[in-house]
Amino acid sequence: MKALLTSFDLLVIALAFLIMGLGLARRWALWRENKPAGIAGNWQGLMASVLAHRGILDRPAVGLGHLGAFWGVVIPLLVIIVAQFGFIIPQAPARLLSLIQDLAGAALLIGTVYLLVRRLGREETEGPARTLLPIILLLVIVISGYLAAGARMSILETGGFPWSSPFGWLFSLIAPASPVFMQMMIRLHFLAVLLLIAAIPYTFMRHAVASPLNVFYRKQGPRAALTQPALERGAVGARTVKDLSWKQMLDAEACVACGRCDENCPATISGKPLSPRKVIRTIREQLETVQTQGKPSGNGAALPLLENDVTADEMWACTSCMACVEHCPVAIEPLDKIIDMRRYQVMGKAHLPSEARPMLRDLEIYGDVQGKGAAYRADWAMHRDIPELGRSANPEAADVDVLLYVGCSGAFHPRNQETSRAMAKILKAAGIRFAILGSEECCCGDPARRLGDEALFRRLARQNIIKFEQHQVKKIVTLCPHCLNTLKNEYPELGCQLEVVHATEMVTELIRDKRITLKYPVADKITLHDACYLGRYNQVYQPPRDICRAVPGAALEETERNQEKGFCCGGGGGRMWLHENIGENINVVRAQEIAATEADLIGTACPYCLVMLDDGVKSLEMEKTPKVADVIDIVADALG
Repeated sequence: MKALLTSFDLLVIALAFLIMGLGLARRWALWRENKPAGIAGNWQGLMASVLAHRGILDRPAVGLGHLGAFWGVVIPLLVIIVAQFGFIIPQAPARLLSLIQDLAGAALLIGTVYLLVRRLGREETEGPARTLLPIILLLVIVISGYLAAGARMSILETGGFPWSSPFGWLFSLIAPASPVFMQMMIRLHFLAVLLLIAAIPYTFMRHAVASPLNVFYRKQGPRAALTQPALERGAVGARTVKDLSWKQMLDAEACVACGRCDENCPATISGKPLSPRKVIRTIREQLETVQTQGKPSGNGAALPLLENDVTADEMWACTSCMACVEHCPVAIEPLDKIIDMRRYQVMGKAHLPSEARPMLRDLEIYGDVQGKGAAYRADWAMHRDIPELGRSANPEAADVDVLLYVGCSGAFHPRNQETSRAMAKILKAAGIRFAILGSEECCCGDPARRLGDEALFRRLARQNIIKFEQHQVKKIVTLCPHCLNTLKNEYPELGCQLEVVHATEMVTELIRDKRITLKYPVADKITLHDACYLGRYNQVYQPPRDICRAVPGAALEETERNQEKGFCCGGGGGRMWLHENIGENINVVRAQEIAATEADLIGTACPYCLVMLDDGVKSLEMEKTPKVADVIDIVADALG
């Protein structure tokens, strides 16, 4: 195989890569400037995403089109690089290599045409405009390459069907037997490749660099944990793009506007103004404004405000369900940007939806979202012989296997109190030594944090952590996925390392170990609603299903959207305390989908979901309204 590039060609190649490098360096200067040294990346995740297209292939048609375009570029590129070393390859392997390259070109052509048609057919202003130039260049590259190969075959007139280049042979049927034409196509092919390389920083094709980089630097550790703002240094959330972290800026650069976040966002689906894709696009556009204007001043006064482009209705519509994060193929997280914008509104400007203010005031004064106070926190357990840490004079009472962290809903909401009592019944039946904090327990802080009041969250968290340490708590079980996520994934950053499990995880083990036995039927058909904070946040999908299948005489019927694709109840992200004045109510949308299963009983594993779905189902005015119950209630009923 003979080297094909001249010295002049190498100079032009170097120029193209120089233009690309300078463009990327200028574009990424802001986030690279803020990136701490020594940040480790995830090579395994990068290889799985880039080579196998993990995540992208969740949509088979689009994924295969992208996979074809990707390998249609990579394989010929590798062949060209190898060719420059002047290796002599025997005829049979050379023909096989030619066939692979020919098929790769066909994959590129088919994939590019499919992606172009799909983009042009979408009802949006951004997609076609951003992708048109690079896709046209890709088409020029592959067609000119085939025409050059076809012209060469026409000149040589080899006869017969050349199995080493079947698609090149097809183009030979229309390509003239002209050396001049062949050279023109070769130069056109060459220049189009260089133009595409040079244009990467300035077109949609920059995702070819930014997206793998974003996957490489994807969040390590608990995926659901929010970032900790440096309150001691005056950080109060995101006022401008300058207040975002380097990773949040890289997220904006990596977005390909595929729309998967919008297609799975409950706020978008139910007619709210929120679009996670628009939030990311707004950040990218404001970053571009900063790059155009030059380096911003220290106080950020000359920068555009995020709140000018992301309205309050958009900001507060988010349920923090993490569907956008789950379905993004390149590891972008719109959620943490929305939370940071909320933080600035609450801590920086004292702007908060009026209906949420009483709840935050109750949290600040009483330590619970109901405003009841610590003296009433253990009333649900009255006359139930439930040990309360700190109240018993018997030292053995403090020697327990697990702390049952009840949470605000389980302690005060009448419906959720039933679930707390059901859990206590199950633990007693299994012989588990457990206790509660009772009046010493306070809210985990999740509602405050999701609404943007980071300072209040930390105050509540420290109060709980002091009690955990005082009573030497080692393991916690909780009924609320919001408490689970906060205690398990967010308290460690405040120095509290505990084993935290959800009630369904513990009960599943008790059933498996035959420490409890479900004896009585409760329904013929059960359907299950996956709580976002239990499923997407903590990957707990199987335990609630195992429990439902263990109920005698019950068949489990899945909803259309379940597990990773589950649909939010509408109560997360502080939305339990906010009015829903725009579009359809999210809980009603979900209730309609669940009702389609014709199940007798709707099981869930979250106090928020229980209340929201119960309201949603009742609003449907069905002839036979299914009952909504916590999975723990179902177990307690089946125990008898």
